[in-house]
Amino acid sequence: MNIRCLLLCGVFAACCWTLADMLLVGFVPQTAAYPLLATLDSVMAGDVDLAALMLGGSPQRLLWGVLPATFSIIFYFAAACGVYRLLYPSRLARICFALLACGVALSPLGHAGFYFLGRSVQALVADPGADKSLFIALYNDFYRVLILHWATSIGLITCGYLLLLFAIARGQSTLPRALACLTPVPAGIVIAATCSFFPASTVAAMIGGATFNLAQLIFYLAALYTTGFRQAA
Repeated sequence: MNIRCLLLCGVFAACCWTLADMLLVGFVPQTAAYPLLATLDSVMAGDVDLAALMLGGSPQRLLWGVLPATFSIIFYFAAACGVYRLLYPSRLARICFALLACGVALSPLGHAGFYFLGRSVQALVADPGADKSLFIALYNDFYRVLILHWATSIGLITCGYLLLLFAIARGQSTLPRALACLTPVPAGIVIAATCSFFPASTVAAMIGGATFNLAQLIFYLAALYTTGFRQAA
């Protein structure tokens, strides 16, 4: 497949996942509005702010926060092939592709884990007078599944993109060295840092929730533009 088609797959996947992230986790946590969570903090896994994060989302919104991501994951696999094609043949290129592919393979369950976590905590607070033991056990199980898959996926993909950054900066790719600054890791740091200045902003929460996929969108657009420019030249 033409490398530009593979990079276009990355653009499409990043758009789908950005939309999904914004719908699923693009909220400002309203922890103070749910005092019950503070009383259960000692028996609930994770952070109370994470538990409160998706309480403001309707079940339909949370569901649509999953579907665009899971049904577009194949395009991120194609994009990983595009990244491999951008690099000169080497062991580094093969390791980079393997890290990205493995991370992408784990990402749908990690992403969907937020849906199950959100729905379980919505059930938890729905009836303040009911026995919470079963809901808490279910929430804690969902949290462990989420953290295991999400953290592993993000870790693998981040390592893959760090290798990509290194390769571009060292001139071991078909891209100009300056494009290393637009790879997903530095781009994501800038996006996250900017959003952190607006903790009460819903827009910042939506953008911040989609940080990593927005960063990938920036990179794939830049790589697509650069590749097209060079082919035209």
